[in-house]
Amino acid sequence: MSKHLHADGWGERIMPARLAEQRCRQELRELRLRPDLREVGAHHELSMWSCHLRDADGHMPARARGCGKGSTETARTGAIFEALEHYLTGPERFDAAEVQLHPGAALAEGPLAADACAPLLAVTPEVACHMYTPLPGGPADTAPLPVPVILTTSWYLDAPDCRELAGDRTDYRQLVRYGCNSGSAIGLTASEALVHALNESIERDAISLLLARAFVSPHPFHLQVIDPATLPADLAAAHRTAQEVTGGHVHLLDATTDLGVPTFVAYRTNAGQGKQRLGAGTSLSAHHAAWRALAEVVQLTIGESIHVPAPADLTPLERYPQLHACARFDLIDHLAHAHSVAFSAGPEPPGHPDAQLRRLVSLLSAAGYHPYHRIAAVTPSGITAVHTFVPGLERFMLILSEVLTLPGPRARAAAARPVALRG
Repeated sequence: MSKHLHADGWGERIMPARLAEQRCRQELRELRLRPDLREVGAHHELSMWSCHLRDADGHMPARARGCGKGSTETARTGAIFEALEHYLTGPERFDAAEVQLHPGAALAEGPLAADACAPLLAVTPEVACHMYTPLPGGPADTAPLPVPVILTTSWYLDAPDCRELAGDRTDYRQLVRYGCNSGSAIGLTASEALVHALNESIERDAISLLLARAFVSPHPFHLQVIDPATLPADLAAAHRTAQEVTGGHVHLLDATTDLGVPTFVAYRTNAGQGKQRLGAGTSLSAHHAAWRALAEVVQLTIGESIHVPAPADLTPLERYPQLHACARFDLIDHLAHAHSVAFSAGPEPPGHPDAQLRRLVSLLSAAGYHPYHRIAAVTPSGITAVHTFVPGLERFMLILSEVLTLPGPRARAAAARPVALRG
């Protein structure tokens, strides 16, 4: 992959953004939908676009909206693809026939035993699940895995009609705290989608470990902050843009974990109450991962200028000081004694999504984490929506959404070790 592809945010796709947008638009016509696009904001070379899908009557199907970031072309295409992903995986396309009911106790004793929600699963009589297939590259004898729908589908609790169709009458009000759509993605091919889905799962895991080490661990913790002077020209420009847009300091943190997949967090120091403090990016290309983190923090800031978020209510967390600190995510004290490190592009990653997927599965499996997947939808032209699930990876970053969640075994183990993120 060229640096140009990394810089424009399309570095892990199999075709340029313009051609991908044409393909997606053709698919939307087949679905009798049209994209309602608008530019939310722009600054220098970075912009943010939104997309709402509309039917012939101008109505938007449930959840059929998305956002994109990057250059104008990339942001437009990203917004259309995200809107299509949300439509294909939303309640209007829900297939109750794909849902199986499993005893919660049995789920808690399998691969999900390493999940923070396992104690809740163990006392839940019956749980609606989708079946996930192991990705090639892991142990040959790995069996398919039932994964609770409530852990992977953000709208499921609020869709009583879907749950009724599935014969699901379980009370998920406690278990839903550990649910999110992390690991969901869309691509022109299944491999492309799976690469993005696994990268997202690895990214959320890395943020979770960062939180645990910074605010739960009893040991000293030193952030790894990239020296801006060591960034390549295009990343340096993106970093300057991020600081101009946010109006404050943006620190690019190396959050790469033991999994070995480059992960960066762009942390803004002047985020007000209720505003998200970070953008993040994960990719086999360190260059692309850093770019995504910087672009995302720009996207967040532009979005907040249009829609002001409600003030965060962290009152329920005040009785748990460590969790309260995680939810606040205030790294100012840590930044005072952070380690300044040079940016390293690292080895050039494989150039095709098929090869990238094999590499990601190999890295995860080598660390003892075996990824599973489900093909959620495939359009006639091959555009594919997927969901991946990697038992043992963390979703503790949900605490940033003011949700009372606990760190799982992996995050607790990371907090117990007196080491920094890198070296």
